[in-house]
Amino acid sequence: MKDRNDELEARLVAWAKEYGEGNGPGIGWSGQNLLQTLVDHRGFVPNSRGYVPVPIHTGADEVETIVRGMESAGWFRHGRALRCDYYRPNISIEQRLQMMRRIGLPMSRAGYYDYLAQAKAFVAGALFRKHAA
Repeated sequence: MKDRNDELEARLVAWAKEYGEGNGPGIGWSGQNLLQTLVDHRGFVPNSRGYVPVPIHTGADEVETIVRGMESAGWFRHGRALRCDYYRPNISIEQRLQMMRRIGLPMSRAGYYDYLAQAKAFVAGALFRKHAA
């Protein structure tokens, strides 16, 4: 069981590194400003479609697909709590709750941790069900 928990944590951290902080869809607020976008794209502002990465099907892509599926299947709060927790690991719980309120998802501290635990269980189920088959 510990190996699965360690693997899940490693997968979520890798996902956040690849998709977090302005690299992915975010959790409802801007992750990067125009100046950073100009630096990232060497002076060119990307078109209205935004940056479209080359699909290479990394482990982070697999997690992102699962999280998007979770959010579209009615587990939106869960997905946003997961994104908030992993995309912004160095902020306090009060700041996380404030960010969630800012995007229209007010919740208590206990509710946040419940959504987070359920989201992690959802992702683990989807990841490890594939590997067990």
